Amino acid sequence: MNRCDEQNIELALSPDAVDEMNARFYGAFTFPWRPLKFDRALDPYFEADMLNQSIGCWDGGVVPRCPRVWVAGCGANQALITALKFLRGFVVGSDLSAESLAFCGDTARKLGVSNLELRRETINRVSYREEFDYVICTGVIHHNAESQVALARLAEALKPTGVLELMVYNRYHRIATSATQKALRLLLGRGGSGGAGAAELASQLSFARKLVCAFRAGNSVSRLLEECEALPDSAVADTLLQPVEFSYTVESLAEMAEGCGLELMLPCVNVFDRAWKTISWDVEFGDEELQRVYDALEDRERWQVTNLLMAERTPMLWFYLQRKDSGRGRKTERQVCDEFLSTKFVRTGARQLSYLLADDGEYRVAPTPHAHPLAAAESSVRRIAELCDGARAVGEILRELEVEATFRVVNHARLRLTTSAFPYLKAATADGAGGRPGPATEPSRRPVRAGPTRGMRRSLGRVESPADGPPNKT
Repeated sequence: MNRCDEQNIELALSPDAVDEMNARFYGAFTFPWRPLKFDRALDPYFEADMLNQSIGCWDGGVVPRCPRVWVAGCGANQALITALKFLRGFVVGSDLSAESLAFCGDTARKLGVSNLELRRETINRVSYREEFDYVICTGVIHHNAESQVALARLAEALKPTGVLELMVYNRYHRIATSATQKALRLLLGRGGSGGAGAAELASQLSFARKLVCAFRAGNSVSRLLEECEALPDSAVADTLLQPVEFSYTVESLAEMAEGCGLELMLPCVNVFDRAWKTISWDVEFGDEELQRVYDALEDRERWQVTNLLMAERTPMLWFYLQRKDSGRGRKTERQVCDEFLSTKFVRTGARQLSYLLADDGEYRVAPTPHAHPLAAAESSVRRIAELCDGARAVGEILRELEVEATFRVVNHARLRLTTSAFPYLKAATADGAGGRPGPATEPSRRPVRAGPTRGMRRSLGRVESPADGPPNKT
């Protein structure tokens, strides 16, 4: 392997050496920082139901309502956030950093969370075998010496029917970041954060802050540094001083997954893409022949074309995966959209309790629950949500609204109404629990006249494209 290419991998000499570096690094810089609040749904099964919908399972039959979950590389907060989502399940959080685990454990005790176990261990050496229904690993394996080895451990930990939520860095999002990390290593004497202790890491952070304030070249690196000015120390260190950082394209991620007996299921809508408005992997070309050829591609090829053409403006490489021997066929994104059209939904009416960070550093429960989500659905899909009453399938509602059910329009609505990130609708059943596809109602391509809906047609006529996102992601 070329240890000095465009990625920051020259220190990726062995799994054990990188584990030691990361343990020291995140011991010195607890990451992520303390959040202003933690949330939990009043319905203890709500998150499991929405997770199933996010992977295109409308009957709640893949991830159980009381799952066994592993958060691999949990940092200071993620295992606790997950335990609050799945209060009737059991969550194991693993991390190399004793400081991060202590931070998380202390907060969990203060919140009275009892379904969480924290373990100091490396992903590279765990011996879990078909133990977890749901594995979460976001922003972790790309900091390992051999990412595929770490991913293989995650695959082995999954039950045959389990689901993995994985995020690795998108190559086109990290060009400026990797370049800055390598430049700082040279400025700091090549070793950088590789063999540094806490005092030296603090000194390196101070030096990195000088670069943040002093370098103004008007290019992607200086824009990255400008964004770092307002970030806390742990975020600046994670961005600029991380000792090892691989990054991927859709193609290289899919190939690595296949080498571990896994396959990509669907993209995972996440908080970062929501903020950057880069949720969709669908490109709208404005040319019929181009669009026809692009739309005919298999998911993986279509996503890769998007990744290549849109580059830094594509969504994050954040996907749900399953074992290739799961026993259930992989649903294409188009199949999931077809099922969405034939499913009847009701509005969730979900509510949450929040634990708010007080001035004294303690978390206190807010006096009253609040709606979840707090904001109304996006204007482009709000009318669909309003008309979902459990009696009509989405396809029928679109015909009533005179909306042509193209793949991009349907996928736009599915992502923004029925996923964990946008939990507005829940598939309806006779008893109101879980979700189940309604009778097949393949929508007609001919719109049915019904009421004044031109605004609705206009808002869904041009769905969000990856091109709508910002130029830099860090």
